[in-house]
Amino acid sequence: MKIFENLFSKQKDIEIQSLTYGLNFFIPTFILIISSLFGNYEFTAELGILIGFNIIFTQIFSSNARSLIISGKNTISLQSFILFRILISIFILLSNLIFLKYYTFIYNNLLFQLSILIILQWLNELILTYFEIKNKKRQIKYYLFFKIFFLIVIVSNFIFNQKLFYTFLVFNFLLCLFFFKYFFEIIKNRSLKLQIIKLLMTSLSSLSFLSSFSISFANLLWRLFIIMFCGKILAGIYFAGFAIGSLPGTFFNNSFGPSMIKKNLQFKKIIKLLNFFFIILVIGLMIYVIRIYNNIFVNDFDTQIFCTFLSLLGTFFMIKGLYLRQYLIQKTKYQSQIFKIDIFYSIFIVLIVPLLFLIGGFKLIIISFLIASIISFIIYGIFFKLYLNK
Repeated sequence: MKIFENLFSKQKDIEIQSLTYGLNFFIPTFILIISSLFGNYEFTAELGILIGFNIIFTQIFSSNARSLIISGKNTISLQSFILFRILISIFILLSNLIFLKYYTFIYNNLLFQLSILIILQWLNELILTYFEIKNKKRQIKYYLFFKIFFLIVIVSNFIFNQKLFYTFLVFNFLLCLFFFKYFFEIIKNRSLKLQIIKLLMTSLSSLSFLSSFSISFANLLWRLFIIMFCGKILAGIYFAGFAIGSLPGTFFNNSFGPSMIKKNLQFKKIIKLLNFFFIILVIGLMIYVIRIYNNIFVNDFDTQIFCTFLSLLGTFFMIKGLYLRQYLIQKTKYQSQIFKIDIFYSIFIVLIVPLLFLIGGFKLIIISFLIASIISFIIYGIFFKLYLNK
């Protein structure tokens, strides 16, 4: 037990909170990756589209709630944020029903369950925020262990070829109970200041909204283009590789990154350990890719390994770009300019897949995440130097 605790720095509680926030949004991506490893590439491709579709709504209507609530400087109550998300969740759920019917997915019922899972995790982000500001460490740990247990159950489902639908049904029911248990605790004996209209107008009129919408919509178009040019099976292979490559950057951006930069926190032990494993993993994949080079685009699994290797190379550039972006947002007065740069960056993202297809066909699309990561590093790096020299 002491060995496990020593992995964490003196900010152990903050690290556990960050891990819990990250894991709260990680499960759909985890299912995507696991599905690909078991060769179910059509489901992987469809899940990739579903995740991209839901990111549009959950990102643009997040209203930076967690950051605003934790800062203590916000005039909008936590209760209002929660009620706002409940109302938006009804809209998101109906949008998913229409989208799943219109797009003609193979795994409609399972994907609808996953859309409910994504929505419930989005709602529970605010419950976790409530735990954080009330210093309820035990509840955060319970939620973390619950999520880890669910990940184990998911892997077992794939190993023993069991139906995921009923697993998600039970898990969604438990998540729903968890949310409403603490929701009623939050609103009990409190004056509820409803500011739903203000939140909606703030979300829709801010540069943050345009930034989130442009990036999320570009992400969805990116995935739709890949399916269009590559077909579902190859798209599923690519989505899995890209998901693994983007995982560290997504975890940094959505969990500990903003707090780490704003509060000047350092996680030296964990970062050193992760860097060590990352280097070992990349070297191991490189050796494997050299050995199976002739099987790429012949064998699905080997193609996925090659895509993962290229995407992990992009991880370095993506994290550097995201770090520079977060630094400019958290540490400088140029937040609004960064949101404009996000829109500019989104245009490049949308164009990458069609351009690569025109140049080298569906095979060249395998480097699209690597290219996007390099572009992110270049764009935010240029503006980082530009603004800091002012």
